[in-house]
Formats: sequence, structure tokens, C-alpha cells
Amino acid sequence: MNRLQKTSQQTRCPSIVLTVAARILIAASFALGASASLFASDSKLCHTSGSRSILITCDYTHETSNAEPGAGEPRIALNHAAFSFKTRHDNWMSVSLWFTNLNSAKPSESRPVYLAIDDDSGHNYIRRVLPHVDFRSLAPGQKTEFSEHLLIPALHAGHYRIELWIPSSDPALKFDAGHNLLIESDGVADRKTGLNRVASFAVVR
Repeated sequence: MNRLQKTSQQTRCPSIVLTVAARILIAASFALGASASLFASDSKLCHTSGSRSILITCDYTHETSNAEPGAGEPRIALNHAAFSFKTRHDNWMSVSLWFTNLNSAKPSESRPVYLAIDDDSGHNYIRRVLPHVDFRSLAPGQKTEFSEHLLIPALHAGHYRIELWIPSSDPALKFDAGHNLLIESDGVADRKTGLNRVASFAVVR
């Protein structure tokens, strides 16, 4: 069942601690022979485990920018994301996304939010609208969770990217990447494609 949960608490860790933790977990994975991978940078930490049943969890930090947003333009940060799904058959993907509204007021525009899964060549495999993600419900400065269950097809062997596509609410501008909303979390926004890169994973047969 879909649900919307709200919380105002957030735990932050220095990037150096995340980097050390990443190295420890990677070493442990090799030592145990586990099917797991972990990506760490100064801004994002993602842990992926499993092969047929995949679990991905990621934490992000906010961008530091002095640029002023346009009038009425939302400023949204992604704090945490979690995905759980299988790769061999059609199945239900569980999605959990935590966002924070960086503005001093709630967004007024109703933008659709899509979950996208593409391969490394940019070929589109999955596009699913997230019907319960409504940025207009985000109170300023408050961390909010949106949860979804999405039916997805089986995936062939290969490398994939999970992205958020947030186009304009104007149908005439929906496929104009220049009008897409870019998330203000480090290492997420891809200004060339207009997509927000959330995570990556590999399917091995």
C-alpha cells in the first residue's frame, strides 16, 4: 500500500566518515564473497546488494549554491533513496524517496515525477510516473518520505541507471529538457540530459 510519511529529523555524517565506511564495507564484501557493491563520493553514498533480488540504498548531501532561483521556482533536495526489486520476471519495485524543500514556502506548481531506468547507452527501459510524489506537500525545511510500488518488467544483463525525470507541467514543454526540474543534491542533476541521476546497478546472468 502506498503511504506518505513525514519527519523533520535528519542525520548527517562528514564525507570523510562515509569514505572510510565505504572502504570497510567493500573489504568486508570481498572477504565474505557477497554479491554487493558500494559507491562513495564526497556527496553521495550508495550501497547495492543482491543479484536476482536487488536492494539499493543511497544518501545524498545538498548542493551549496549562491545562485538565486527564478520567481516561484522550486528548490528541492533529495536526501535518501531506497529501491528493492527483482530482475528475472515482472515484479513490483518498492521505492522510497526522501526530499527536503529548500525554499521558504511550499511549491505552487504541480509537476509530474517519473522514475526512469536507462542503460549506459541512454536507451530507455522503464518510465513510471510516481503518482504520490507531490512537491506541493513539502513544508519548508522539512524532510518528507514518499513511497511507491511500481510494476516493472524483467531486465536483461547489463548496467543501468536509475533517474528521476521531472518535466514541466506544461504539455508543450514536457519533452524540453531545459524546462525540467533538477534536484539540488550534489552529483544528482545532469544538466545535459535534464535528468536526475539517483543510482546505478548491474544485472548479471
